[in-house]
Amino acid sequence: MKIDRLKIVNYKLFQNVTVEMNDSINIFVGENDSGKTTILEALSMALTGKVNGSSMANRLNLDWFNAAVRTKFKQSVANGEIPELPSIEIEVYFCSSNDDEVAIKKFKGTNNSLHEDVEGVKMEIVFDTQYSAAYKQLLSDKKIKDIPIEYYKINFRSFANPEYYIQTTAKRVACIDTTKKDYGPVLNRFVAGSINEYLSENDVTELRHAYRANRYEFTENQAVKNLNSKLQASHSFDGRTISLNLRETGVDEWKSDMSISLDGIPLENSGFGTQNMFKSEIFLLQNSDVDILIFEEPENNLSYANMSILISKLSESSEKQLFISTHSSFVANKLGLQHLHLVANNSTTPFKALKKDTYDYFLKLPGYNTLRILLANEAILVEGPADELIIQRAYMDNYGKQPIEFGIDVIAVDSLAFQRYCELASLICKHLTIVTDNDGNANEVINRYKKYGDLVTLCIEQDDSRRTLEPSVLAANIDSFEEFRAIIYQGKDIRTRDAKSILNFMLGNKTEWSMRVFTNEKNIVYPQYILKAIGITNEGKDDNEASADE
Repeated sequence: MKIDRLKIVNYKLFQNVTVEMNDSINIFVGENDSGKTTILEALSMALTGKVNGSSMANRLNLDWFNAAVRTKFKQSVANGEIPELPSIEIEVYFCSSNDDEVAIKKFKGTNNSLHEDVEGVKMEIVFDTQYSAAYKQLLSDKKIKDIPIEYYKINFRSFANPEYYIQTTAKRVACIDTTKKDYGPVLNRFVAGSINEYLSENDVTELRHAYRANRYEFTENQAVKNLNSKLQASHSFDGRTISLNLRETGVDEWKSDMSISLDGIPLENSGFGTQNMFKSEIFLLQNSDVDILIFEEPENNLSYANMSILISKLSESSEKQLFISTHSSFVANKLGLQHLHLVANNSTTPFKALKKDTYDYFLKLPGYNTLRILLANEAILVEGPADELIIQRAYMDNYGKQPIEFGIDVIAVDSLAFQRYCELASLICKHLTIVTDNDGNANEVINRYKKYGDLVTLCIEQDDSRRTLEPSVLAANIDSFEEFRAIIYQGKDIRTRDAKSILNFMLGNKTEWSMRVFTNEKNIVYPQYILKAIGITNEGKDDNEASADE
């Protein structure tokens, strides 16, 4: 069983979205609250009937409905209208099973919103019509204020027929969320499995007896007897004596009292990284026979080395279809950028939607700047380390904090690749600020980026004679040249250095002079295009001080 498409209607962030899946690995990346977890939840709910390990029926709540849909319903009710009762629909379209007649018979049909004759399943959260009269009466009495979730039911249907299918699909799906500290289900299965595999029936019987003997020895301990004697002497209830005893338990209660230790240290006392690594390895071991693995943030609390080990193990699951959410550039790059789904603006876009040459370019990149751009609230692209240091210091001088503290990531990339990053950002409508040299022709550079419209804020020196950052910064500080010279130059011949000499030093030592500006206690004056990049115009700071827009 493999997933071809997932369609989500009215569930949380997604009012109507269809996600086209990859055959092997699917990595969902995006900012916080972009909907990565929601996609994994929807997939799990439709295939297992559970959410966060619990039955959906026990967790059903209003917050599952898309906020816009819910608001529209409430407004219609407030206006005295009879609104259409909304529903949540999640459809999972399977890849064709070809010659598997059992699967075809059980799952193939047209019971889906697209009316396609394909294999798949459908989960619906809909109003139960048996409560129609009660609902209409409450509506008439103006007692309905929100979606009447108490009158809703959950339907699970395959595309072939309305029969319940969860018992079939749930066995072929495994989910793990490393962001949670609940290891119970995974570890309990490990303990139970180990007992069944390595102990004979006689061993189990002997342990049951030993456990009960220990409990009996506790209750017969003289200290317990003394406790009960004193209790009975001072307390009674309706003429009856009171005593304290261990609660009676089932014959296999000893299994639940067992815990796992690593080198003698109980797992619960180990670091969260070790716990997550152990939990993940046991999870993969226990689910070697499933078709689909759903993994929430595998990088959580893991060191670089342990994350490398885990990613290697995930990569070996070639026969399984993986669904992973992550914030980690390392995870995405190791598993392959070609498997990315970019989640933003209540929709998803596959990374492979890029033009082929741009797609190939990013696949060959050794670094992890790709995801930095996608995950930042705002990104400022610069040509090199000198530009990055000056932007960082300009931010601190004007806002008292580094840009990353506003969620703004300053990233140095090859200027020849700026337009490739623009195309990447265009996929998810991510705004970029680009700080670049004019190379002696500002108009030519400006025209190069006009096609991106408001998506790109271009910050560039307007004077063609100032081709790079260095002459622009020098020109901005020419009225306080001696102070500026003292900040960036530390040679003994400093007094003999004129502006031209200092410019040559700056051009030949780009990182050195910019680092001295970055670390110096005194401030410099910044060129106008640098101020524009950090949200300061001729009129002063923008309304949103953390924005990099014009």
